[in-house]
Amino acid sequence: MLEWFTEDAFFPASIGIFLSVVLIAMAVFAANKPLFRIGAVIGLLTVALIATEVLIVTDRESAANAVYDMAEAMNVNDIDKVLGYLDNDELVTRAKGHLRGAECHACRVTAMNGIEVTDSGKKATVDFVAFAQASNREFPQPVPIQQAIKLHMKKVGEGWKVYDFEVSDPQRNLKL
Repeated sequence: MLEWFTEDAFFPASIGIFLSVVLIAMAVFAANKPLFRIGAVIGLLTVALIATEVLIVTDRESAANAVYDMAEAMNVNDIDKVLGYLDNDELVTRAKGHLRGAECHACRVTAMNGIEVTDSGKKATVDFVAFAQASNREFPQPVPIQQAIKLHMKKVGEGWKVYDFEVSDPQRNLKL
């Protein structure tokens, strides 16, 4: 309901800062104390708005943070940390099959296509595109790899665990 505010308060904060600066500038040039007070109050409310936005972490944000944490772990080849996000041994085996003993030289999330939280915040589906450069025994030189990944996650305590995933070519549905 308030996700537009708690996930990105850029526009309300921009408007608040703009109004505050304009009103305070007008008050200084016109020597108008009430206008100065109104500008100061809007400025304080804007600071409170920004602080509130930073302090509230929604389920969508925490699921996205888990994905970025996994990408950072891949970036430094901390495979155990990535596999720690997986819910069971079958998923670990599937993930190792996709990795094929690769050593990652770079990894980043290039597009967050969507995050859908369901079941009262207990489950989430995160659809994103990841880019990596990796090498293994077959390809000793780093090879660029781009994958569309869809993670089906469930909330465990305050964190997230992956209970299923899909990997595909991100360009397969593109039409020119």
